[in-house]
Amino acid sequence: MTAANSPRYDHSRTEHARRKKVIAGGVNSNVRLHGAPVPLTFVRGEGARLWDVDGNAYIDYAAGMGPMVLGHNHPTVTAAVQESLAAGQLFAGQHQREAEFAEALVGALPWIESIRMGMSGTEMDLLAVRIARATTGHRKIVRFAGHYHGWLDPLFVDMSVTTDPLAPVPLTAGQSASAATDVIMCEWNDLAQLERALEGGDIAGVLMEPVMCNVGLIPPSAGYLEGVKALCRQHGALFIVDEVITGFRLGLCGAQGFYGIQGDISIYAKAIASGFPLAVLGTSDGLLAGVGSGKINHSGTYNAGVSSVAAGVATLRFLIDNNPYPEMDRLTCHLTDGLRRLDAELGVGLVVDHIGGSMLQTRFGRPGPMTSRAEFAANSDEDRLARFLGHLQDLGVRPTSRGLWFVSASHDEALIGKSLDAAREALCRL
Repeated sequence: MTAANSPRYDHSRTEHARRKKVIAGGVNSNVRLHGAPVPLTFVRGEGARLWDVDGNAYIDYAAGMGPMVLGHNHPTVTAAVQESLAAGQLFAGQHQREAEFAEALVGALPWIESIRMGMSGTEMDLLAVRIARATTGHRKIVRFAGHYHGWLDPLFVDMSVTTDPLAPVPLTAGQSASAATDVIMCEWNDLAQLERALEGGDIAGVLMEPVMCNVGLIPPSAGYLEGVKALCRQHGALFIVDEVITGFRLGLCGAQGFYGIQGDISIYAKAIASGFPLAVLGTSDGLLAGVGSGKINHSGTYNAGVSSVAAGVATLRFLIDNNPYPEMDRLTCHLTDGLRRLDAELGVGLVVDHIGGSMLQTRFGRPGPMTSRAEFAANSDEDRLARFLGHLQDLGVRPTSRGLWFVSASHDEALIGKSLDAAREALCRL
């Protein structure tokens, strides 16, 4: 019996059918549309485990697509949120936890002097673009193939292959084609192409993930980040670093601390508040002065909601005071090494990419570090990966649907061992 008709997912099938009657596609994010055999329905998360409506238990490496750096329902975060609920949720005004959170973040990240809070990385990326345009007087933004900065029109673009640098094209029906004309697309890790883009002029900012995490797990080439920063300085553009995924994953100071290169503007979300809706733009006092004076608009009813900020304070305090990173890194290396040993033993073509921190990428293709989206696509068998991930799910292990694994502070040796046992069985079923 295959997973497609296995009774182990019957209740998820029923719940999905129920949702589809009143929710478009049965999901509220298109990323979840293609869950197999159907988008699963979960009822509980605890530590590094999830349970679905059928009673199936999973060792969770999807981690809410990254936010659950401490694990699900972490007692420190839960207690802080429960305490905050008694005080209220929204005041159309300020509360004391805002300063507490900002002070902790500024204290932890020495390249940030001031912040603004929102609810999603998408919002903060758009605010960064607005600041860059207001500061430089220029209009266009450079971004990179395979990076992701939200689903809204001004940044949700792909690339054609007819020009160099590459012309952006809208990605979805109903999207404004004119919005895409303000974006110049470049290939990741191609410094010469970026230089040509900047030489064209009118560039307000260069926006990037410091490690490509939305297509594979692709590090910057040696000297690349330094070269990007130097080109931005030379051409009067702001260097905007989107750490929505890498922030608090490659150590407390994220990728900018990991590589020792800081941008002009930094974006954080996901792991910053353990799954509660909180995102941050951090930069210098000078670059945020226009926002602070009201000259550059940044608004939002739900910005800095009491429970979200309480979760952010609790998460930051735990990460700073308890430093779970050495153990998370050790367990991630254990998982990486174990998966690589399985491939050496079984010879099935599994490749595990890991650059450090608590993330790894599994794929099937040519070994060796990838440098771009195109190279990753040419060396990744998506069908085989999907079968591998399906078998893992049936065996109670759940990475993300694109083969990216997140290890949390709640994982331990026993769970890593069980995950490797499941991986062995999944690989044998291919």
